[in-house]
Amino acid sequence: MGEIRIKTDGPGVYHITSRVIQKRRLLAEEQREVWVSALHRAAGFSGAEVITYCALETHFHILVRIDPAARDCDDATLVQRYRALYGDARAQWSGLNADELADTLAKGSPEAAEHLRDRLRRRMGDVSEFMRTLRQRYTRWFNRVHGTTGTLWAERFGSVLVQDTPWLVGLIAAYIDLNAVRAGLADLPENYRWCGYTEALAGSDRLRSTLARCFPRAKDVADALAQYRLLMLGKGAAAKGDGTGARIDPEALLEALKNGGVLQPHELLRLRVRYFSEGRVLGSPDWMDSGEGARVLRRLPRPPSRKPIQIVDNVDLAVARTRSRYRAVEDPRT
Repeated sequence: MGEIRIKTDGPGVYHITSRVIQKRRLLAEEQREVWVSALHRAAGFSGAEVITYCALETHFHILVRIDPAARDCDDATLVQRYRALYGDARAQWSGLNADELADTLAKGSPEAAEHLRDRLRRRMGDVSEFMRTLRQRYTRWFNRVHGTTGTLWAERFGSVLVQDTPWLVGLIAAYIDLNAVRAGLADLPENYRWCGYTEALAGSDRLRSTLARCFPRAKDVADALAQYRLLMLGKGAAAKGDGTGARIDPEALLEALKNGGVLQPHELLRLRVRYFSEGRVLGSPDWMDSGEGARVLRRLPRPPSRKPIQIVDNVDLAVARTRSRYRAVEDPRT
């Protein structure tokens, strides 16, 4: 029998790990793109708060805050979370899309509506259900795309309940975001694409705010991220206790200390330059609201979502971005 899963009755922070079966490299670059999107969809459905993550070729780490109170939600929230996971598609288990779910909850028989509410709420606010949703959705996508069957995961996922204090949560987050450096996949954490820190630097408001909460004395989010970078580089420049793993160049740490941990404009430009090649439409918000950018987006059958990005100070830009080149049958993002 496996170990009993440790869960708190109230809100809890969990460091979660899960490994691919037989240590196979089943999370290649394009697959990591799908996994990251599946992670955010699963979190949105479960009412979980992702603090950070790191996806590697053979395993992944997630630091997440989960509150059982997420189950205590009204019908509007149920529909919103259902849509976050399934998009406009019909869920296989219910045969309903989000609009049909809303109609059933509002106008269906009381018995059918209550059955749906109960089934959905039981999947929310729970670390095991959150991981079941994430791993099953990704497995289903992977098997359909590659013509395979069976599980991708070697065992039950590992989870550690972490005391929810800012300094400890920040320490575990730094450990997670340093994984790619220790594995020799990047020289600095900001140079590895598939981790929460890099997504925060690229403009994710959710991850910027969750990481910033680890530094309550910071002046603002930018100052918190600078402090977080110094924490990571300081830990990464030191050898691990067992002597394994790559280290951050001490010169990079000294340079970061000199700049107070703040990334310089040319570094931010390099980190965010992918938007120039992966975005569908890039320009000023006004141009995308009422100019040619808006007209182009309206012609698309499914216009991609738009988000603001900051490349340099005093220049407002927005990008309509999709990873459509990675989409395939039964993509967990749809």
